Amino acid sequence: MTKRQTFEAFVWTNEDPLPFRYRPLPHESVIVSSHADSGHPDRTVYRKGIDYTVDYEKGLIRRTKDSRIADWARHPLYGIAGFNHNLFDDYSNRDYTAYAAYSYAGEEAERPPVSERPEGALERWLNKLRQGEPTLYVVYGDSISVGGEASSERFAYFHRFAERARDLYPQGEIKVVNRAIGGETSEGGLERIEADVVRLQPDLVTIGYGMNDQNKYETGNGVPLDDYERNMRSMIRAIRQGTSSDIVLVTPCEPNPLWQHTSGTIHEYADAIRRLGAEYGLSVADAHALWVAELAAGKTPESLLLNNINHPNDYGHDIYYRAFAELLQSPGSE
Repeated sequence: MTKRQTFEAFVWTNEDPLPFRYRPLPHESVIVSSHADSGHPDRTVYRKGIDYTVDYEKGLIRRTKDSRIADWARHPLYGIAGFNHNLFDDYSNRDYTAYAAYSYAGEEAERPPVSERPEGALERWLNKLRQGEPTLYVVYGDSISVGGEASSERFAYFHRFAERARDLYPQGEIKVVNRAIGGETSEGGLERIEADVVRLQPDLVTIGYGMNDQNKYETGNGVPLDDYERNMRSMIRAIRQGTSSDIVLVTPCEPNPLWQHTSGTIHEYADAIRRLGAEYGLSVADAHALWVAELAAGKTPESLLLNNINHPNDYGHDIYYRAFAELLQSPGSE
């Protein structure tokens, strides 16, 4: 079985090779371009052998010395540990990121699912879709849930999740309302849960906090882990007491380990989400687990984070989407 990787992101330093997430089939072409969107008006398609080379046997790709693809060694943050992004006018990876499309053997991608969907979870929302009823999906969380750094809304994880559900249940209707706020922690989310979620009486709520909570400061993390778990618990209870909505909890991705505010403890915040999911019988879209798997396979933080700090690029949003898509593939969802 052949599968297609449509926009895997890469940020190259000098001519150092980077591994593909999956080994490209040698008889298939690898297309590298400047945008994930193949129809983007400013898209540049790079030339194999001139801008980049592919080692099919080793599963590696590299930029050439004279490539039109920007060299991250010239990035303002190159070689700086514990960087303060506020000291730089431009710290983004946007101009350094290229996207590759290629085919690979499908069995390479086979693995046990990481996202959890307990028995009965999501069934109220899915049943309404099966019956052709209108539903309201509220997206809640921080800047990642706003869609931060996705090149357009259609690449943001929540949009793709809603589109996938529409494909599976075309007789239903899904209205998406985004109530996420950039820079917010779980404390802010708890403060406005009644006004921005409960009052809307949604059928589905996805909650994604943790990135800003884990931020490291001189006095400790922005929101200590115990307080974070308490805030998340209170949000769950408020939604359950005030609505009949299904809830999906979202684990956060890993921030750049070289950023000054990275605490190194975000995995603990992800674990708290997993515990709450198990305790309340809620679905968990485990983006963190998939993100860690990408890093273990050789993806670099620069290749996943467009702002070079904590916002996923289009491929990073695809990681989040895949965590959500697993929930729709669970037994009884079709």
